[in-house]
Parts: sequence; structure tokens; C-alpha cells
Amino acid sequence: MTQRLQLVTGNLRFPVSFAFTPDGRIFFNERRTGQVRVLVNGRLLPQPLARVPVVTGGERGLLGLALHPDFPRPPWIYVYHTTRRGLRMENRVTRLQVVGNRATTAQPVVQGIPAGLIHNGGILGFRGNRLFITTGDSGRRELAQDRQSLAGKVLRVTPDGLVPPDNPFAGSPVFSLGLRNVFGLAFQPGTGVPYLTENGPDRDDEVNRLVPGGNYGWPVVTGRTRLPGFVNPLVTFTPNIAPTGAAFYTGTRYGPGTRNALFFGDWNTGTLRKLVLSPLNGSRVLRLDAVVQTEPQGILAVVNGPDGFLYFSTPTAIWRVDALD
Repeated sequence: MTQRLQLVTGNLRFPVSFAFTPDGRIFFNERRTGQVRVLVNGRLLPQPLARVPVVTGGERGLLGLALHPDFPRPPWIYVYHTTRRGLRMENRVTRLQVVGNRATTAQPVVQGIPAGLIHNGGILGFRGNRLFITTGDSGRRELAQDRQSLAGKVLRVTPDGLVPPDNPFAGSPVFSLGLRNVFGLAFQPGTGVPYLTENGPDRDDEVNRLVPGGNYGWPVVTGRTRLPGFVNPLVTFTPNIAPTGAAFYTGTRYGPGTRNALFFGDWNTGTLRKLVLSPLNGSRVLRLDAVVQTEPQGILAVVNGPDGFLYFSTPTAIWRVDALD
């Protein structure tokens, strides 16, 4: 397997999520420090863009990051973090107003998402003017099937945190349910359909195509099922790979079969994988390949770069994929 990786920057502290600004800067989260950091032309600025309050340990901390779709006008970025409200621990989405390379204002957008030592989810993504939020079951599996709980779900809200009138459950931010722990979220070019990578228990990691109101089974079922009322995954992995960040590739830097393919990382083997889906509705898997190996470090986030290359992060670095098979 041939591959060429270029180190963008190293000596990082668990950059769970990162995003490119329109002017080419990279904003990234440090999970354990609660800092949002800034890269300018590959140089890490000494001062963080922001520090948000975090509770750490296990899978808690500063997790997801997304830019407002019209950034920098308005100049909002959104972060997902584990924090405290009074004596209670929760996950929360906060938006930060950015001026230059510093955040001047912080506003809560969604609060009260159950938090735990494990399974906090936390990946954010915009499709148009709607913010999608992935949440884990927070270690309490029964919450994934409880429509009154925000745990084990994909949530869909406006940039101000309000419930859109066309959500599948009236008055609820819940878009889909029955999820254990989601580390990857990507939107298919053209259709805008969301796709997820989901971590299973001791088997059946999944890649899922989301439908509004869909129930993905956890903890009643894992993997494929014939039981009515549940949506089957596109692909499963046993033994587990712990799939992570995901992105549909929209550039032209690589060979045939890469454009509009879904790329996602995995934590257990440090592999970047390519999933080719059926045209139009993307409901069938045509091909699944392993295209980049980074072992022994697992992959965290996968992002389309403005230069047409794919980028991904590991616990200590951000890399550019210059070539892949």
C-alpha cells in the first residue's frame, strides 16, 4: 500500500475535532485542556482562541467543533463540551463569537445533554442552516430509546438552538435515536443526507445512513436485524475497529473512485477507510477499502481541506493526505 502523508503540525494534545476557516486557518479542540487552538500557515499560535470549562477523564472534555455555515459573518463557532451546571455534570453545545484569533463571547445553545465517563458523542456539523449534534448514551444504554432524553441521539436545531418546525418529532430536537456512541458525521454531496460512524459494544461497529425519525436499534439490537421498526446499518465491523471521524471527499486530488466517497478513520487500527456508495441515494455499499495506515496512533477527525486534500488528526498531530491508493 503506497501512501504519502505530510505532517501539518505535531506535539498536540488530543485534537478531537478541527475545521478550516475561509481564510485557511485551522481551529481545533484540545479535549483535555478545554482550549480551542489556532493554526496559521502551519504555525500554532501561542494563545488559544478560547478556553471553555470542561470536566475531563474518560471520554469527557472538549469534543466537537463546527463553524457557522456563513462564518465569519456571523462570526460564530460551535463547540461541544462536558461541563457542570451547579452540582450536575452535563454535555453542552456553546457558541463562541470570534474576533481575529480570539473569542469574545460565549453563549449556550443546547444544554442538559446527559454526560458520563464514557459515550458522550459530541460531533457537530452544519447542513445548511441546521446544526446536527451527535450524543452518546452516556453509559446508560436505556436512554438511547427514550425520546424524552437527549442521550443516544442525533439532534437537529437552528443556529440559535431552537427546534426547527420540520423536525420528525414535533417540538423535539431529536432527529434520530437508538445510538450508542457516534464519533463521525458527514453529509452526502448533493442529497445532504447525514451519515454516521457508530461504535458498537463487543461487535458490530456501524456506518449508518440517517433518515428523519429513524431508530438505529441500540440497545435492543446491534448490527443488522429483521425486527420491525429499526433501520439497518450500511456496513458493520466485527471485530471492532472503533470508527471515528468522517467526511465525503469533494476534491479532485486523488484517483478515480474517490470523489464523493465517504472516508472515515478508525481508532483501533489507525486506518483511513474509503466507502464507495451507490449513485443517487447512497443506500448500498459498492466498495470498502483501507487506503491509509497510521498505526500505532488511532485517527480522530477527518476533514476536507480547501486545497482539495483530505486531512485527519491523531492524538498528537494533524496530517495531510498527499496520496492514497
